[in-house]
This record gives sequence, structure tokens and C-alpha cells, in this order.
Amino acid sequence: MRRFNFLLYQDWSTPTLKLMRNPDVTVRSRGVMEKCTYCVQRISAAKIEAEKQDRTVRDGDILTACQAVCPTDAIVFGDINDPKSRVARLKADPLNYGLLEDLNTRPRTTYLAAVRNPNPEMPAAAGADGEPAGEAR
Repeated sequence: MRRFNFLLYQDWSTPTLKLMRNPDVTVRSRGVMEKCTYCVQRISAAKIEAEKQDRTVRDGDILTACQAVCPTDAIVFGDINDPKSRVARLKADPLNYGLLEDLNTRPRTTYLAAVRNPNPEMPAAAGADGEPAGEAR
């Protein structure tokens, strides 16, 4: 995800605003293109905690900020190299796609397509999961 800072978000002169600043997140000045870092500080914290407990990072240990506030649980983050992880199972879904993937861009963020049949005249065929084809996933 990218966004452009059109506004100046920094207010260093108001004393009450100093309490709300998050030291783990850098807010840059106006005119800087921001790109998602996938909450690298949260990833590092989870890796350090797992190392302290002498184990590997488990599925669900890392929770990005956007994932934490998403009410529909639409954002999944995890280890795609672990075939048992939730994100690896979702990436194996035939409805998974990445933007410009056919140009070999190897995007980190991929999406799941929702399949809908807007034509009520069309007969429903059973899908691989037993759901009628045309139902939203």
C-alpha cells in the first residue's frame, strides 16, 4: 500500500500531542511517498519473543496494525513457507492472485477473488468445496 502525504501531520509545538506519538512509527513530512513496511517493528518483536522462548515464530504470533483493526478479518499475515499456516493455505487457493504477477513482479501482497454469479437464470453447479458455484466466498 502506498500513500502520499498531502498534509503536514507533525505538530511538535503542542505539548498534549506528545503523549499520543508512537515511537515505533515514523511520520514523515509533507511530500514523501509512504510505502507499507508490513509493520517491521511488530515482526521483529515477535521474532525476539519467540527466540527468548527458544522456539520458532508460530502462526498468529505476528499481528500487523492493519490486521489488528480490520473488523472483517480480511487481512492475513504469516509464513508462506509453512504449508500448515493460514496464509499458505489461502495462497494455495485457486482464487488467489497478485497484481501484475504475469510480469514476474513477485508481489508480496496478494488477493482472493470473490466469485459471484449475478445471473439468476444460470444453473448452480457444485464447486470443489460443495458450495454452489456463484455464491460469494
